Amino acid sequence: MEDARDFGRMAHFGQVRKYTGEPYHVHPEAVADTVSNYIQDEDVLIAALGHDIKEDTKVTVSEISSRFGARVLSIILELTDVYTRENFPTMKRFMRKQYEAERLAEISFEAKTIKLADLQNNIYSIVEHDPEFAIVYLKEKAEAMKYLVGGHPTLYGIVEKQLIENLDKLNIII
Repeated sequence: MEDARDFGRMAHFGQVRKYTGEPYHVHPEAVADTVSNYIQDEDVLIAALGHDIKEDTKVTVSEISSRFGARVLSIILELTDVYTRENFPTMKRFMRKQYEAERLAEISFEAKTIKLADLQNNIYSIVEHDPEFAIVYLKEKAEAMKYLVGGHPTLYGIVEKQLIENLDKLNIII
């Protein structure tokens, strides 16, 4: 696990969290910490540490595979957005996010659990620091939650409650 933590810190070196300015690696480490409360499988925890590495760094799939194995790579790829602006430049954000949410129905229990932990961490940060964008974000994530059934049920319930509380807090009706 320390190797994966160090690898993630190096891969995200110089990156900072958008709202807090803290080193980016704090986010994947928090996600992995949350996942560790529900799953103790080392490959899953390594994938949680690397859940943003394919999207946000120059690390290649071959580097991930050779260092951590095919299973870790597979989970990370499940968590890597497909319907991005770069891949679909003419598609509106709403449609990209809808397709991405629907894609989540097909990912594994492990990947869904990591995604739930990711949402939990991001919801707090976005609502706290950017309530205006949180309106859009929370609506998108409410849609995504429909497809994350099948992740860890306790974590699902926690994130669902957090989402509902923040939708209410910001007077968002979906």
